[in-house]
Amino acid sequence: MTMHSVYQRINNLSAFLSTCLFTLAALIAATTFILQPTSEAVSTGNSLSVDHGLIELKRVGYYGRGHETVDLKFNITADLSPIFHWNAKQLFVYITADYEHDSQAKGGRKIIDNRVVIWDRIIRDKESAKLNLVNQRPKYPLRDYSKSWSNALPATYTIHYDVMPYVGILTSGTAGQTTNPVKFPNKKAKSKTW
Repeated sequence: MTMHSVYQRINNLSAFLSTCLFTLAALIAATTFILQPTSEAVSTGNSLSVDHGLIELKRVGYYGRGHETVDLKFNITADLSPIFHWNAKQLFVYITADYEHDSQAKGGRKIIDNRVVIWDRIIRDKESAKLNLVNQRPKYPLRDYSKSWSNALPATYTIHYDVMPYVGILTSGTAGQTTNPVKFPNKKAKSKTW
């Protein structure tokens, strides 16, 4: 009859507890997909509207050259509380401007797809998940890499969210969109802002 030492018993117990813990974590991670509502269920009743102002020439960075940026304001009415469940730690909510730019490249005409993040927020609880923002300015400037908005096609603005769980993988979806594409303004501000 062989006797197990104390170290062998501790090793067996810790291996068993680790297996139970990893199995529990895998089951919790699997429930993330079951509990997640569809994008259609989340976006019902949400609204996003955007008003473009003038195009301004702004310096980007301390030594940067002038870039044309679009001055805009937006309104959000959204209830993101249905996204929260017992495994949701926080939400990362952001608004993107999706547009195409008609570029005259050396090889001919080329359409370039663009997606620019203009605003974001971290929501940590269900009570803060009801957004009602009026005449909100963007957090980040809306500028194009071509430095000019002359050939930009109308933009569609979308509310996106990422659910960061306690255990599991990050899931994402959309929570609303502008009803019609918004045209960029033709008028430019007369003075430089630097």
